[in-house]
Amino acid sequence: MPAGDYALAVSAKAHPTARKPATRRQKRDRLVAVGFLAPFMILLLIFQYVPLLLMARNSLYDYTLLNPAAEKFVGLRNFTDMIEYDDAATSFGITFLFALGVVFFVIPVAFSLALFLNSKLPSRGLVRTIIMLPVVTSSVVVATMWSFLLDPSNGLVNGVLGILGIGNQPFLTSTSQALAAIIAMTLWQQVGFGAILFLAGLQGLPPELTEAARIDGATRRQVLWNVTIPLLSRTTLFVVVIMTVFSLQAFAPAFLMTQGGPQESTNLIVYHIYNTAFIMQQAGYASALSVALLLVVLAISMAQMALLRSRWNY
Repeated sequence: MPAGDYALAVSAKAHPTARKPATRRQKRDRLVAVGFLAPFMILLLIFQYVPLLLMARNSLYDYTLLNPAAEKFVGLRNFTDMIEYDDAATSFGITFLFALGVVFFVIPVAFSLALFLNSKLPSRGLVRTIIMLPVVTSSVVVATMWSFLLDPSNGLVNGVLGILGIGNQPFLTSTSQALAAIIAMTLWQQVGFGAILFLAGLQGLPPELTEAARIDGATRRQVLWNVTIPLLSRTTLFVVVIMTVFSLQAFAPAFLMTQGGPQESTNLIVYHIYNTAFIMQQAGYASALSVALLLVVLAISMAQMALLRSRWNY
């Protein structure tokens, strides 16, 4: 054997898993993939990551949108103002209460709907479409519709209450009812999305587990509590995180239905950021609030990834 061929043979034996050079077709496929991905990546960079960097930079300045050239570097003063003044803490507290209310009601209602949809129903596709219709409807349309429904003078809900002998309720003008009213609206809009997620989890469960439980003499309730719900723990956690993050970013209910009132009882954090930037003309402070909200959402997402790491699958 020639020396060169012998060296190549020894090298191949010594490195059996050595990477082969990319063929012409592989290089062409990579170029095609980059070509398809490039427009999306460019748009993502321009409209998401660059604005995030600008927001982080603006949070260190004090300026107004009417005269942005007169900006003044203040360092971390905007963040210390968030701690010193109670407006941010109050708005975050209201937002967390809103998110807690949404999650508390969405989870059981969505799970019940998923169990209903998972059964043998006639026209199941039509029923699922009806349940998902509010989800795909614009939040502006939903908020406007519910504003008419909950109108304290001539709203449909108060009309029904009047027929039942109950007086008109100040749903959107009462400090004790306004937040509950927008929670109810959000529940109506988002429960279909949670139900579809739970339905996907139910249909992914292995049927042999429930069949084995039935053979062992377990009732339907026992199967539900001891088999179905534990196996849906990851799906439940996913729905909780999705609904929490969605609730933390809610804007349309506070803007269109209550304008943050009465007495700031529905002053959600995104609406508070909007008022701070465009009404009070404190764009730097609004950027600092946005950075704080971003960190909260990232913390929840990281907690989701940590909790979803499970040693078992089905």
